[in-house]
Order: sequence, then C-alpha cells, then structure tokens
Amino acid sequence: MATQHLPARADTVRVGVIDRAFAPVLEIDDGDELVLQTWGLWGHAVTPQTTYAELLRLRERHAGVGPHSITGPVRIRQARAGMTLQVDILELQLGPHGFNLISAGPKARGLLAHEYEVGELRHFVLDTVRMQTELVPGLMLPLRPFLGIMGVAPAEAGTRSSVEPGEFGGNIDCPDLVVGTTLFLPVWVDGALFYAGDAHAAQGCGEVTQTALEASFERARLRLQVLPQQRLHRPHAQTAQHLITMGFHPDLRQAAVQAVDDMVSWLCTDYRLSRSEAYVLCSLQADLLITQAVNGHNGVHARVARGLLAPLARRASV
Repeated sequence: MATQHLPARADTVRVGVIDRAFAPVLEIDDGDELVLQTWGLWGHAVTPQTTYAELLRLRERHAGVGPHSITGPVRIRQARAGMTLQVDILELQLGPHGFNLISAGPKARGLLAHEYEVGELRHFVLDTVRMQTELVPGLMLPLRPFLGIMGVAPAEAGTRSSVEPGEFGGNIDCPDLVVGTTLFLPVWVDGALFYAGDAHAAQGCGEVTQTALEASFERARLRLQVLPQQRLHRPHAQTAQHLITMGFHPDLRQAAVQAVDDMVSWLCTDYRLSRSEAYVLCSLQADLLITQAVNGHNGVHARVARGLLAPLARRASV
C-alpha cells in the first residue's frame, strides 16, 4: 500500500463548513496511509501574539460558520455508500502553539459562560518532547493529542456548519481518539470523502469552556481501509482498552440513548449476546461519558472494557 501526503494549503483546507458536494483534493486507494497537516482554527490565523480583541474580530469575519480548519476531502476509490471506513490513527505530531478560549456573551456555549462578561484567551507553549504544557507556574498539564474532527461526507445534501457532529462523524471531540485508536465511520456516499482537522493537544470530557487546547498538527498519519458492510449507524471506535460507541443529539439524554443502543447492537453482533444480556452488561459495566456539551449537538460516548469481553470473543469465534 502507498503513503499519500496532503499538506495544509489554501486549496486543501476549508474553514467552518462541510458539504458532500465538495470536490476531493486527493484520491487514494483502500489501505493507503494518509499523512496530512492540519491548521489551527480560523484558517491558522491565531498566533501566540493574538489578543482576545483580535480574536473577536477574527470570529466576526467568520460569522455563520464554524471556526474549524478542515483538510480534505479525500476520496477513497473503492469506498461505496453502505460500507464502513476504518481509520487507524498511527501518528500525531503537534505544532508548538496552542490556545484556549473562554467565550462570553449570549451566544457562548461554555457551561459557565454566564459568569463572564468578557471572555479570555490563553496561549500555551507546547513542549512536544516532554509532552506537557504549563497552565500556571508549577502546574504542568500532560499533552494527549487527538483530532477533534474526523468524518466523511454526510448523507444529506447541502452545506452545514462544522460545529455540530452527526452520523457522518465531523466534530466528534472525543479525547479517546489518540494514537493507537481505530475509528469506524459509516460511509454515506461513494468515495467516502474523508476529512480531518481541529487538532487538540489536550481536552477533558465535556470541553466545558467551549474550546480544548486548540492546536495544529505538523503530521497526522492515518491508515484508511474500507470494510464491506456498514456495522453501525454512527461512528464507533476501538482502543487497546475499550470498545466505544457515540451518540450526538441536541438532547443529552437522547445522545446517551444512541450510544447505549449502538453498544448493545455491537455486543449482540460481535459477541453473540442477546439484546437483553447486552443491555444488562452495559448497565453493570459500561461507562457513559459526556464527550462534549458545547457543540449544539451534545456528545456522549459509551465505553466497555475489551478485557472483560475476551471470553465472549473466544466463544464468538467457535
């Protein structure tokens, strides 16, 4: 299989919008590795010298769309609607700068935005050798980079903001999608039209200020493989430790319902449990985490330990 490179440039990056009609900027084959770059928010316009007032003006210029710089889309020649795209996350190399924004005002979605009449912009120097950064003197935070956005073309026609995630993936913002994780995306259109962006150097589940430690990737190496059938209706993932399913909905409870429903279906299909057995297992062993509560469509992900399921995996293979 080949290794394909996709730099971040004006002709390979779009800011704030997703549309199945966008022409691919690169075509690759099933199983190829894709090495891409990502820009920071608003077309990589935020520098270590950017002030809060300058950021507000920048955000105003992009009013009506999302802030995310998205590299792609990439067409996988063998992908067809109804298949699944497997994305193996192999390598993520951060750039040197990150920032966090506390948004304020009536349109802010941060959970404590009501406390702030004026927002705050904090810049961070990212130590990519020690993989840490300093919040305040003496308080070092570990870096755990991941792509906030990975997705494929939506099933529905039309241009949409990059902010709200959906069945196509997009702005998932799940901090478990680190190196070593595999993401599975249902394919809705021929070619899949994969894209990625929104590099995060660190984020807690919830993303409560409305932003993570926003950054860029000098290098994000992914392997893209096509699976012949669509296994779930929404993205799901597999880490070394967990099976993960995801729900996205304006109502947090409904997002949780989607995540649990998909986990139950996965356990029934791959581990030969009855639906009621899988439902009970989720009640006793699954963790529901608020992926993010600030993107309009709330995210919930369900995690089940793979080690717990090892005996069932053996049974299913008999």
